Amino acid sequence: DLPLVLPSARHGLRTLVNGAYARLGQAPKVVAEVDGLPLLMDVVQLGCAATIQPGSAVARLHPGQIRMVRIDDEQLFRSNLLVSLSDEELSPAALAARLVLADVSRGLAREGRWAVTALHES
Repeated sequence: DLPLVLPSARHGLRTLVNGAYARLGQAPKVVAEVDGLPLLMDVVQLGCAATIQPGSAVARLHPGQIRMVRIDDEQLFRSNLLVSLSDEELSPAALAARLVLADVSRGLAREGRWAVTALHES
């Protein structure tokens, strides 16, 4: 019965959340659909509704800014991949950018700033 603000139906996260509710024979009580994360989180911070988001959505919030409860469910999982063209197809600047993105991503995961993160190298 918790009022939720979630992304619209075409968003991958919404599909995942709807599927989790459906497995329980329920439907989320969506009171607003907002596709922009900053605006969605503003609605939550105003106390109008709760949301279900990955840890990255709250990574920049200060502790205590909102009340957070971790959901541990193996079926509520999304993979996020850093993918690029091959080295030969990238400019030197693009190669450098890819290296920095990968290093920052690894660092955030290892520091625990990206909760529930598993790193896969290939």
